[in-house]
Amino acid sequence: MSGADEPKSFNFLVSLDHTSSQAQGYLFNALIDFNPMTQSFEPALAKSWEVAEDHRHFRFELRKGVCWSDGVPLTADDVIFTWDCIFDKSYPNRYAGQFTIGGEALKYEKVDDFTVVFETAKPFAPFLNDISSIQVLPKHCLWERFQDGTLLEAWSMQTAIDDPRSIVGTGPFTIDRYHPSEYILLRANPHYWKADKKGQRLPYIDFLITQFVSDVKTQVILFATGQTDASNIPSSDVVWVQAAAKTYDFTLYNRGPDGSISFIWFNQHPGSRDGKLYIEPYKLKWFQNQAFRQAIMYGFNRQGLLESVYSNDGRPIHSIIAEANIKWYNPHVRQYPYDPGRARALLAQNGFRLKNSELFDMDGHSVAFSLIVNDGSPLTSGCATTFCQNMEALGIHVRVQYLDFGALLDKVSNNFDYEASIMGFTGGGDPSGGKAIYRSDGNMHLWYPNQKQPATQWEAEVDAIWEQQESEFDEDKRIALIHRMQAIFSEQLPLLFLNTPNRYTGVKNKWHNVQIPPMDSMLWNIDCLWERPLQNGL
Repeated sequence: MSGADEPKSFNFLVSLDHTSSQAQGYLFNALIDFNPMTQSFEPALAKSWEVAEDHRHFRFELRKGVCWSDGVPLTADDVIFTWDCIFDKSYPNRYAGQFTIGGEALKYEKVDDFTVVFETAKPFAPFLNDISSIQVLPKHCLWERFQDGTLLEAWSMQTAIDDPRSIVGTGPFTIDRYHPSEYILLRANPHYWKADKKGQRLPYIDFLITQFVSDVKTQVILFATGQTDASNIPSSDVVWVQAAAKTYDFTLYNRGPDGSISFIWFNQHPGSRDGKLYIEPYKLKWFQNQAFRQAIMYGFNRQGLLESVYSNDGRPIHSIIAEANIKWYNPHVRQYPYDPGRARALLAQNGFRLKNSELFDMDGHSVAFSLIVNDGSPLTSGCATTFCQNMEALGIHVRVQYLDFGALLDKVSNNFDYEASIMGFTGGGDPSGGKAIYRSDGNMHLWYPNQKQPATQWEAEVDAIWEQQESEFDEDKRIALIHRMQAIFSEQLPLLFLNTPNRYTGVKNKWHNVQIPPMDSMLWNIDCLWERPLQNGL
């Protein structure tokens, strides 16, 4: 394979980006898995589980005989250690908040070497969904790092370069070699616990190589000319790639709308650092103004962006939950078609005035802000260009600053030294995984994270809805609550939604047991793929 992005970390407590999460998925396992084809949960490191009638107690029986990639047996001690890491305040991470339920941290207990019991403070409907995202960590490898305060520094990119075998997991592969800007080579884990019906240990594949390339276009060219075996294909490249399918013997799969969402947002954090406010008060006043955000949305020509960047193969995003997530998506939220006249009217109604093609607020400040953007993404760059042009038409000057992803993430997550940014979230399945985004106290509540109390009435309402849906076991009622939450987000617009392209995936026909789900990774069952034998020595 090839990829335009590289993993940033192999420590799931640290990483937030999709590329790192995908790489970790090859190396580690959770107690249970979610099968995206059957839409059901399946045993993984746990061979079975029981949910008590009170929906507060969850008992997991671990498989016996499972070993880490260094040959050390997996036990309940590793599961307990993983949760100790999550809830230790020395190691802030998104999962501590995710598993604070009813105001109390999840309780967990070792019953014996192969049994663990969890207890929630209240009935919790999405527990199985949430725990399927928690990769179990090896206590024997990370205990010292946990003790000396360096756990979040463990298993970095440098570790993968210098000592890849020290990154120990239970997944189908281990890291053999990692050369930044060149490739990462994964080797089949000789201790992987899965086997096929005939008793052959999986995976069938001996090596998995990802070549790092400069951009997505190069990634697509390598696949379309037979040099790699699988690739996601941007909608803008589908026609010419499809023309090469017969020559290079591959199949192109249309997966429908992408399961992720992308957006622009304004920094609404009212705080300060070292006596300096994160945002100038007059700008914060704009950003916190719902009508201002709605005006920006009406003034953004997303349909034009679809035509210029996505070859018109996609659609505007209207909700904080992706349209591809059919079960949970609310199609009736408020929408914002391109209407610059309405944008100008909203701005005028809120005291903004246009003078010599420049917009001013009621206190005489020129309306301008900076937008930080991830460098190296052509889609993001194209989006930023169109956005700037549309804002200039409203009299608003936007200055774009390109940053590498690590620097951008530091600004939006740690020092809050920015005014606006562009980002995206992957999604799919139960919305519970987005708790850190939706709730006001979440660390991924990007516009103003980690609030001690909800800053606005609408955020308090979302928090209340979230609490209610977590304890609702009638699925129709729970879906209705999630629909209401989406309606609030689309009305308030803390995130200015962009577009979602249709997703296409190409895979060489020599690979068997390929199952491409509407959402999730194209290689979600990588451990079960096998290669057709070559014929006539070719």
